Amino acid sequence: MRLLVKGAALAALLALPAAAQDRTTDQPRARVAQGELVGTRERGADAFLNVPFGAAPVGDLRWKAPVTPPAWSGARDASKFGPACMQSNAKPGGPWSIEYYFTGPYSEDCLNLNVWTTAKPGAKQAVVLFVPGGGFNQGGGGAPIYNGANMAKAGIVVVTMNYRLTAAGFLTHPELTREAGHSGNYGLMDVIAALTWLRENVATFGGDPAKITVMGQSAGAGAINALLRSPQAKGLFRAAILNSGVRANASLATSTEREQAGTEWGASKGATTLAQLRALPASALVPADRTAFSFRPTADGYVVPSATAPILHDIPILTGWNLGEGATPPGKLLNQPVSRAEFETWANTQLGSNGKELLALYPSGDDATAAMHAAGHDGLVMGSVAWAITRASKTPLYLFDFERVTPGAQALTHGSYHSSELPYVFDTLHTLDRPWTDADREVSATMQAYFVNFIKTGDPNGGKLPRWQAFDAAKNDVMVLGITLGMRPVVDPAKAAYFRRVNARR
Repeated sequence: MRLLVKGAALAALLALPAAAQDRTTDQPRARVAQGELVGTRERGADAFLNVPFGAAPVGDLRWKAPVTPPAWSGARDASKFGPACMQSNAKPGGPWSIEYYFTGPYSEDCLNLNVWTTAKPGAKQAVVLFVPGGGFNQGGGGAPIYNGANMAKAGIVVVTMNYRLTAAGFLTHPELTREAGHSGNYGLMDVIAALTWLRENVATFGGDPAKITVMGQSAGAGAINALLRSPQAKGLFRAAILNSGVRANASLATSTEREQAGTEWGASKGATTLAQLRALPASALVPADRTAFSFRPTADGYVVPSATAPILHDIPILTGWNLGEGATPPGKLLNQPVSRAEFETWANTQLGSNGKELLALYPSGDDATAAMHAAGHDGLVMGSVAWAITRASKTPLYLFDFERVTPGAQALTHGSYHSSELPYVFDTLHTLDRPWTDADREVSATMQAYFVNFIKTGDPNGGKLPRWQAFDAAKNDVMVLGITLGMRPVVDPAKAAYFRRVNARR
């Protein structure tokens, strides 16, 4: 185990090549296929915000693949974020909620992306497109923690995006299937459209269209996992980063299986025909009760060929989870107290005949909170290991476990919770009101160096950073990212063997 290097020595170790030349104008300009953009300056980088990559998916374009955005005359103001896609307002649900979502405005006309760069046109820097999370129901590329200025200063072009959510993004319906031959996955088509637009336009921001990495977290990682299986995404990216979104034996329902739910949802809105569905107001696309109607990617036979489609794209992958992510009984937030009875009910319901053995491996008293979350975290890590084994690729895969606890009054309660790694990766600690320390800034510098190296080369290693070894199927070693840093197994061997057996049986 390596301790994180301190102070000035860290800066020297992690120094990254500077961008080709920093622009000095207060209003940077760029020309894309649709017209001229006038951006803004943010923390030493040029920012071009609310840039359309698709026409407004409204009217007859609702529930269709995105089409090329129309050209504009004159210079388009690209100094402010555009609206996020239709969604319900974010509500406090834990330490990751409000600050990790774009809180409005929302619109159906939302197919926009944001670019941060320090490069001149034609510089051919590597590019990362970030696909935000939010359970396919919330989120957007304009959330403050996704600000790409500091990451761009490390010598890459950083892009964040919106994609259609809820019913607008993932409705399956027999009439839509009859119209196009498939239905659902409009949000995934948006990601494909953004990647296509970048291949055609990113050179004007100093990016290389042949060096695009796609990065997502939570639902965003789930979207990328689907695109790894999609022939429609062939050749659009050369590497992928998936934070908190890869696990074993995950399969998608087919559109046919989900069409009944889509029909019931339409009927609940008084819409039984496609014309009536497309005439619904945008606000109707947001379910009032997500437990009644859930919208997410499907195996539609087009974007995703089948429910068990293999990974098609043999590209380098970086993926991992956070130590504070684990299993939670229904109706409870992460790290709320869990009784032993609740833990046992969850294990037996989720794992069936395998539940008894898991409960023996994770003993506890009446309070089983720690035991349940340890079991959940270990299952996630070993799920990634099983996923990696089935990948059958020649390119490397790098696994991590993020263990830094965000400081604050409830730090010990929440731990390294879901999404808490993102401000460290983007170097956006300043956007959150937390009592940050030099240790946090050092963790951020290290994580960003690893991620930027991977975006640039497909390999996180470089300089004097501790060596991050590629995944080895004979081990369950991962890179621990936190105050301590280095490769080690994070799951006890007996427990790792249990999860290997369980994943093999499924």
